[in-house]
Amino acid sequence: MSRADDIEIIRTTGLPSAERRHLERAVLRGQLVRIRPGVLVQQGALDDLLPEDRHHVLVRASIHRARPSDLVSHESACAVLGLPFVGPWPPKVHVCDPTSPNTRVTAWFVRHGSEHRPPLGHTRADEIAATDAARTAVDLAASRPLIHSLPVIDHVLGRGLATSTELERAAGSLRKGRTKAAVAIAMGSGLSGSPAESVCRVRFRQLGVPQPVQQHTFRRPGERTAIVDFWFPEAGVVVEVDGRGKYEDPAMLGGSTTADAHWQEKQREDFVRSFPEVRAVVRLTWADLMDPERVRPKLRRAGITCR
Repeated sequence: MSRADDIEIIRTTGLPSAERRHLERAVLRGQLVRIRPGVLVQQGALDDLLPEDRHHVLVRASIHRARPSDLVSHESACAVLGLPFVGPWPPKVHVCDPTSPNTRVTAWFVRHGSEHRPPLGHTRADEIAATDAARTAVDLAASRPLIHSLPVIDHVLGRGLATSTELERAAGSLRKGRTKAAVAIAMGSGLSGSPAESVCRVRFRQLGVPQPVQQHTFRRPGERTAIVDFWFPEAGVVVEVDGRGKYEDPAMLGGSTTADAHWQEKQREDFVRSFPEVRAVVRLTWADLMDPERVRPKLRRAGITCR
């Protein structure tokens, strides 16, 4: 469950005037914060939320202004459905409007006219009607850069939320962005273990590197095994994507300490390097992935050809 579900939304519309004045005084005293006209939350309630949870709260705060036929869509659907959108979260809520052919921006919403392409299905989360996973992924693939949309495509495929065929069917009626969507869907892989791995594959494409093997297993009979993110057999190079969560997130640590996690990772890398076919191990951080010019020299030094 998203942490956004725990945030109390206070709506002033329809309240008696005395109650509204009381709440307004609480805003002036800094006890409450206005996030939309007539919509308040407790001071500090959003401070520790992740950006996707903040946007989820914005959706919850705005949904009472949506029309009955509207479906939350695009990035806003990602926030509601828990899909890993990588990119800037919008300041307004995106909705799909099947009653109009035109896209309009209002004070609260970006209304995507989809009269020519009404959603074939929808889902509900947190009492919010949203486009389903396949439609959400395809809408993003058609309208957003590949580095933003591929993590969603990979997640949807990897979690079994949609098949490639279902994504292609959802993209079939696109009028704009069909080629862009086709590229993202063709690249889609259920083997990507994290959004960072998806972003890494986008960088590989941009840099023109050979196609790697995903989730390759190194094993010896009677010994441990190690599954690596990417394996370039011709170059003899392993590429691993390092996220801070591996060493800092309590859920990922599973009771181990950060020092334990570093030690286990060193032991694992030593095991991988012990295979004669492995010439080098390249580790890429999230900061590296945000700049292809940091990725290129690391790959080239290891012997992977790049443009």
